[in-house]
Amino acid sequence: MGIYVIAKKNVTELQTAVFYADDDGQEEAVAVFTNDDRAHVYITDSDWDQTETIAELTPIDFLQWLTSIHSKGTHYLAVNPVRDDQEQGIAQPVLNIEELLSELAAALEGKLKAPAPPPQMQTHEVEIYHCEKCGEVLRQPSGRAVPACCDQEMQKPAVDKVTTPRSGKVPSA
Repeated sequence: MGIYVIAKKNVTELQTAVFYADDDGQEEAVAVFTNDDRAHVYITDSDWDQTETIAELTPIDFLQWLTSIHSKGTHYLAVNPVRDDQEQGIAQPVLNIEELLSELAAALEGKLKAPAPPPQMQTHEVEIYHCEKCGEVLRQPSGRAVPACCDQEMQKPAVDKVTTPRSGKVPSA
């Protein structure tokens, strides 16, 4: 599931239409859509079928695009705008890009500062073997073949339980 923007056809870099977000023409906005159907309706209602297409952005691509348009002076996102409503002068829902980026940065900072959760632990049963000839002791997980030492099978005098961190990926916070 991505975020959809209206983009110029037949260009190598993503180019999106910029709109005025206020009556004075001082603030700029770009349209973003939460599904491709809404974006398609917008293109059709605008008669942009020949020059524009729909681009789906992954979350990472969206964040990169968002910081790029913000650095170029665009301050607002028009979320799911409706072309007919725009033409009638009906205000469209907008998000302030700088506020949105600040919220994302704060969430990331909080994630980085949060203590890591304790590792998940698991308990294993281990068998303890003893070599009667040389006195060597060996611990191994239960269910494995009986080990040999000094050309003979080792004796199993005991079973123990140990708790260790689960193997695998490092847990995320």
